[in-house]
Amino acid sequence: MAHIPDGGLTGAPDAARGSAPGEAPPPATTAAAATATTGEDGTAAAPPPTVRGWPVVALRTVATLFFLLLLIQPVLAGMFISGDVDLLKLHEANSFVISITSWFQVLAAVLVWRPGRGPLWPIGATVLLSFTVVMQDGWGYARELDLHIPVGVFMVAASTALLHWAYGYRPGRGRRG
Repeated sequence: MAHIPDGGLTGAPDAARGSAPGEAPPPATTAAAATATTGEDGTAAAPPPTVRGWPVVALRTVATLFFLLLLIQPVLAGMFISGDVDLLKLHEANSFVISITSWFQVLAAVLVWRPGRGPLWPIGATVLLSFTVVMQDGWGYARELDLHIPVGVFMVAASTALLHWAYGYRPGRGRRG
């Protein structure tokens, strides 16, 4: 085999020679590429469904807001206990905002599941958190601190876990959630 000026080799197979300068290489065809566009019976297969990422961004946003509002609650309660009685009203107002945010979080989890093609379990987790918020409101007004405080700790832990999952979840990476 001799070297020729265009960069190829004389006498070499076409694949070893490569393409001439300025010429586009031929498209690669493999068996995997052929079966990806056609079904087992040779008919054209439908393209895989598009995975939407915006519902995950919505869940991350609402879950972050929910988490931050939850973290403010024990601070407000602690400052009330230490003597600043006016902060009890702020604790109550923040619980109202948490209640509304918790149901937006349920909506965001539904959007991750249905148009976003994500897992179903975040809906159950967010519904559980929303009902827990409702129970917390009742226990707080009734001054049932034996239930109010530990369940508040549970809510922060559950919200942390949901937030961790939401930021770690990558849409379109299989069916595992």
